[in-house]
Amino acid sequence: MGKLNILWDDYQVYKGVKLYPFLMSDYDLFEELISILLFNKNQIPDPKIIKMSYLRFLIYVLPYIVDENQKQVYPDILTKFQKLFKYILKEQDFKLIVDNNEKIFLYVKLGEEFILLNEHDFDKIKIIILNQNAIPIIDNKLHPDLQKELQKNMEFLAKKQGYLEGSIEDQVISYKCKMQFESYKPIKEMTIYQFRRELARLDLITDYQIYKTAESSGMVTFKEPIPHWRSHISDEPDYSNLLMNKQEFDVKMNQIAKGK
Repeated sequence: MGKLNILWDDYQVYKGVKLYPFLMSDYDLFEELISILLFNKNQIPDPKIIKMSYLRFLIYVLPYIVDENQKQVYPDILTKFQKLFKYILKEQDFKLIVDNNEKIFLYVKLGEEFILLNEHDFDKIKIIILNQNAIPIIDNKLHPDLQKELQKNMEFLAKKQGYLEGSIEDQVISYKCKMQFESYKPIKEMTIYQFRRELARLDLITDYQIYKTAESSGMVTFKEPIPHWRSHISDEPDYSNLLMNKQEFDVKMNQIAKGK
């Protein structure tokens, strides 16, 4: 895959199958459907579930999770799966197949050709879908409890710093005002990936202009170099402000032990 394919291609290709990204005009549908690819199955403390493929988890685990009243928690998973892949595959017909050995396949028809994708293929397709819609990939190497704690710390830090990202409507309006478009049509025709990446770049450009102006005045200095407006923007969460090293941890624990 080329370096700019996700940015301006209409679709990505996996084993001949075209995978289409979501457009901003379909954002409500995107929010409704993409959630089925965002479950962290490794949070369930069952070795069998942790080892199984994500597709098997969707088909054989999620539909059977019930609450204290024995009511299905995710009754519409399979319906959402069908709707999600109908959007992503567009004109390519598909269906789920379970063979006599209970192996699951995604069967895709391309004209007169047939493509059979297995559970391992689906794991790769899932990553492509998340990437082409600018969704960060969860680091499954982190312990689930640590992931939850880090998320809480990030939300607390954002509130403390007075930064809470607005709703998608707020973001679209902000982007239109910044770009000075006459209508919302150009935004509706963008992919979600393009919109999210451009919005993040606009933030960096604005920050660079403000900090560079302040630095050039000679009245303000910064400990670290100011990130240039063309710098790489990482999708990975920055946990550096949320974690402490072992030495800091030991000092903290000693203070607690001494009642300080």
